[in-house]
Amino acid sequence: MIGTGKHRVAIMACAVALPAMANAHHAFTGVFDMQNVTELNGELTELLWRNPHVRFSIQTAQGETWEIETNSVSILRRMDISPDIMAVGDNITVAGFPARNGDREMWVNNVLLADGREVVTRPGVEPYFSEGTLGTSEIWLAEGTEVRDSNAADLGIFRVWSTHFTGPSRSLFVADMPLTASAAVARAEFDPVADDPIGDCTPKGMPWIMSQPYPVEFVDEGEVILFRIEEYDAVRRIHMNPDADPAVIPSKLGYSRGRWVGEELHVETSAINWPYFDSSGIPQSADIELYERFYLNDDGSELHYELTATDPATFTEPVTLDKAWMWRPGEVVRPYECTPSE
Repeated sequence: MIGTGKHRVAIMACAVALPAMANAHHAFTGVFDMQNVTELNGELTELLWRNPHVRFSIQTAQGETWEIETNSVSILRRMDISPDIMAVGDNITVAGFPARNGDREMWVNNVLLADGREVVTRPGVEPYFSEGTLGTSEIWLAEGTEVRDSNAADLGIFRVWSTHFTGPSRSLFVADMPLTASAAVARAEFDPVADDPIGDCTPKGMPWIMSQPYPVEFVDEGEVILFRIEEYDAVRRIHMNPDADPAVIPSKLGYSRGRWVGEELHVETSAINWPYFDSSGIPQSADIELYERFYLNDDGSELHYELTATDPATFTEPVTLDKAWMWRPGEVVRPYECTPSE
């Protein structure tokens, strides 16, 4: 049995054969019941510490296998949480959100380890079982870096930019957009499990990937500017030669042409071969065009991003969205090394 809310029901574990873990990488709010906090206790029978999400299995006294999913290695690494916190055979308790479809799957942010310590796996989430936790959320919750006494404003955009889990500039997408009737129907019928386009390490396309939470980096290569994205080890190529006229082949990231407008980098992106605008199931057509602006704030501590999307098949008018990254000296774009299911 399982416990809901703040009432814990201890469940002893027993070991039985473990089925293959489910393939999962999706918009978890559509898959898991975020209004129902459930507790589960049992023996850890499998641990997969890898991107896109850390996953493990718990075996209960009733012989049930529960497949547990939590945040990525990229997030946990920056929270100073390492895979040696638990091992197969440990008896652990988790608090999280069960699958909406009734499957024995759960998304967790709180884990009570075998030694009585608690680990929180999502930045900003409060402890559930205790007063304190392992790791730190400091990096992810920081609002920025104090740079007023530095030369950050003179560094330009060619550096590594970090994201954070707080403030209005954290997210790119918004809930309400001016959808056409057909796009609204498609969004309503979207099933985040059956229609999941990013399962098993399939990279996201534009513009969805621009909302990813990990560091990004601009690299100047002359006629081409690289925009390196940690998630999926993706690299966008922004072509700066206005006279180039290549044969453009549609792709997930599209074809991008850039130009400088003062100190702002303006980018026009088209030829996007990717079915969804965002994680909510808003469709996009092959005719979608994106106009992007990248520019610094006054002291060079933030990189602002403005995106205007035009797609008459999806939107009744152009949609403008924005977000920002912040500068944190010493941060790097790390290998994502997404590992697909076997």
